[in-house]
Amino acid sequence: MPASSQIARASDACLHCGSPVPVGAASRDFCCAGCEAVYGLLRAQGLTRYYQLTQGKAAPAPEPRKDRGFAWLEPLVSRAEAVPGPVCALELDVQGIHCAACVWLMNELFRRQQGGAGLTVDPALGKVSMQWRRGAFDVSGFLRTVEDFGYLFGPSRKHPEAASLDLPIRLGICAALAMNVMLFSVSFYVGLTPEDGDVFRLFTRLSVVLSTGVVMVGGWPFFRSAAQGLRRGVLHLDLPIALGILLVFGTSLVQARGGRGDLAYFDTLNTFVTLMLVGRWLQQRVLERNRRFLLEDDGAEGLFVRRQEGERLSTVRAAEVGEGDVLVIAPGDLVPVDAVLLDADASVSTDWITGEPGERAVTRGDALPAGAFNAGREAVRVRASQAFTDSPLVALLRRAPAGTGSAAVHTRFWDRVSRRWVVTVLLVSGLGLALWWPAGPDKALEVAVALLVVTCPCAIGIATPLAYELVQARLRRDGFFVRSPDLMDRLPRVRKVLFDKTGTLTLGRLELVDRASVDALSSEARDVAFDLTSRSNHPASRCLSAALARVGARFNAEARVTEHSGQGVELTRDGVCWRLGRAQWAMEGQGASRVENSHLSGAAEPDGSRDAQSLADVAAPTPSLTSLERDCALGTEPESRIAAGATSASGPVLTRDGMLVATFALRESVRSDARREVQALQAEGRSVWLISGDAPARVRDMAEALGIPTAHALGGQRPEDKASTVAALDAADTLYLGDGVNDSLAFERALCAGTPAIDRPVMPGKSDFFLLGEGLASIREALRLSLRLRQVVRRLLMLAVAYNVVAVTVCLSGWMTPLRAALAMPATSLATVLFTVWSLSAARERPASTPTQLREVPA
Repeated sequence: MPASSQIARASDACLHCGSPVPVGAASRDFCCAGCEAVYGLLRAQGLTRYYQLTQGKAAPAPEPRKDRGFAWLEPLVSRAEAVPGPVCALELDVQGIHCAACVWLMNELFRRQQGGAGLTVDPALGKVSMQWRRGAFDVSGFLRTVEDFGYLFGPSRKHPEAASLDLPIRLGICAALAMNVMLFSVSFYVGLTPEDGDVFRLFTRLSVVLSTGVVMVGGWPFFRSAAQGLRRGVLHLDLPIALGILLVFGTSLVQARGGRGDLAYFDTLNTFVTLMLVGRWLQQRVLERNRRFLLEDDGAEGLFVRRQEGERLSTVRAAEVGEGDVLVIAPGDLVPVDAVLLDADASVSTDWITGEPGERAVTRGDALPAGAFNAGREAVRVRASQAFTDSPLVALLRRAPAGTGSAAVHTRFWDRVSRRWVVTVLLVSGLGLALWWPAGPDKALEVAVALLVVTCPCAIGIATPLAYELVQARLRRDGFFVRSPDLMDRLPRVRKVLFDKTGTLTLGRLELVDRASVDALSSEARDVAFDLTSRSNHPASRCLSAALARVGARFNAEARVTEHSGQGVELTRDGVCWRLGRAQWAMEGQGASRVENSHLSGAAEPDGSRDAQSLADVAAPTPSLTSLERDCALGTEPESRIAAGATSASGPVLTRDGMLVATFALRESVRSDARREVQALQAEGRSVWLISGDAPARVRDMAEALGIPTAHALGGQRPEDKASTVAALDAADTLYLGDGVNDSLAFERALCAGTPAIDRPVMPGKSDFFLLGEGLASIREALRLSLRLRQVVRRLLMLAVAYNVVAVTVCLSGWMTPLRAALAMPATSLATVLFTVWSLSAARERPASTPTQLREVPA
């Protein structure tokens, strides 16, 4: 049973994606909130055929984002509509496509939209092409509808990699040619000799011509890779493969030109090249699929903003923003530079730059930090205090230079293997030539060619990529998506696991401590509370709105809700004043001053972090958490405290004419398996660290609740601090998991890095892997399978060495013939493939309930 199955009840599978539901999850039916939300949408809109098409192979759904900006879309639509004609066309990238059901769903949603002319979805590349009738189609409305189901759209940046188009074509050509050469070789094996005259010469020439095509078409990727490696001073397995192809082809060509095509190894060479291409295709297939699952990241070039130019409003790249520019920030859009608010008030969120959730109200003249998002419902105007070149975002958005970090350490092993393999092959071939030279040049050359054929790393070339493909596909089913081709080689070295806090160990959202507070409401109070919360975008209101919707609260479209800055929301119905927000405000008279466009307050919000202060000293601290709030934030069974009478947690309250109706205690939602996985990692011999920009006291409290040593809990970390901490800890053995752009610099310093935040820009493009779902168990499973993969690969090497010892002995004895070589090479390849599949199948079934202590990995 795989390790991930240990965290789930045997009968519990997510109703949406089929993944195991972690013990302690908020719902017994869904593995994450995203799956629950999408499942509800599919049922509500009559789209359940989606599940018939997935055939149980859906991926966990990211939680739909309601606050996403579309500034990038406006210039694209304008250009599309500027083209003459009744029909407009636009091509976009899409994130999240994984099967035919996704294609059907998008086409069905497009069919229901008025004004659409045609939609083409390319699931292999992750692109969508749409056509619509001019003036009759709402492009942004359609995109928002689709994004409600967990997908994301972006500008068209994805392009098929050359290898993804090139390799299948080369493989098909080589397979066809190789089969024909094998037919000609059969005639040699069954008795066709030079004495047969024209037929023998014809078959020999055809073998030469077709084999030349195989070497040119199929060998080119290996020749190119080997040459590039030599130019960089890097040796890898493509070098012995390339040398083997050239030497075997050259010597077989000499035999054929001497009239002895029956002594050449053309059929073996063709089979070898074809199998190597199969291995290379397997090596790239899963990685390309994982990369195309995400949107392409253009860093700073991918950020757009609306700039006011007189009476015009232009959408420009963030890089074009200069000091003094007036920018219009729509709901969900990013403030790319430090700026000053020009409008009366606004609500902003800085979770992307600080990694900590929470929104705060700002008023005219207040400073806004670069990286803040407009969390309100209306667009606001700001004046840039700096040019984008001076923005702190520039350093955080940059791409790491190639070759930086600790990733290069893993290449040492394959460098040594390649170097020793090449030297050994050449020495053994030379030895065979020298030993048999007294018997005549022809016999000596025959032995040397046989040695080159049997010592080519054929088995490794196909079995090793297959092993990587099997492991990566297995992890993909667990929600662990590998992006870097060398990640599985680095993971066995991991001895330290470093977590960011909010959005990583927690889910970046609030949840109810006790659902009974909602269940106990009367139908009238429930409907009123739903009207209040559904019209606010604050995290606390989103949490309560979802909880109320689950118990059947009804929405009144005629309700008129007023928001009070920093206090809460208010609704008057039938002469009765209802309020939801801070207790002191909600329970007083109705004379509170009203300020529009604020947000619901009263939940435990994080205070200003050093990350925010480093970008702009505008963070306003909120009151400190009570002990109960800390328990709620850490998920440490607060219900028992409430039952014992500890009701001092501040939370939004619902009042009716100033009389208390209900109190809703909220907590920061922690991943259900966080404590279990942290302790399991430590039990396996890995040290776990908590590095966060949140207040040090909160970080220490969470570390204590999760079982992380207090000395390993570092709070108040700026982006530069995180990077320095990782650099100090890393000895080519750290794994860093983070979600905010404040983790960007730390990503560059760690041996390997990943993110669960695929709905925000930058971080997915910088990561070696990304996670779907709300559990962390797939990280430990990836570490376990990487160790198993390393064992399998090294056993493959041992088998290859053992086979070559036997084969070399046979060759030096003069017993190797083209027929025997043609049989031995595919037989050993098949044996190693079967061994690989069996080994990794056994790894999938091995119980993982008992942690295994790690041993040091040699450099």
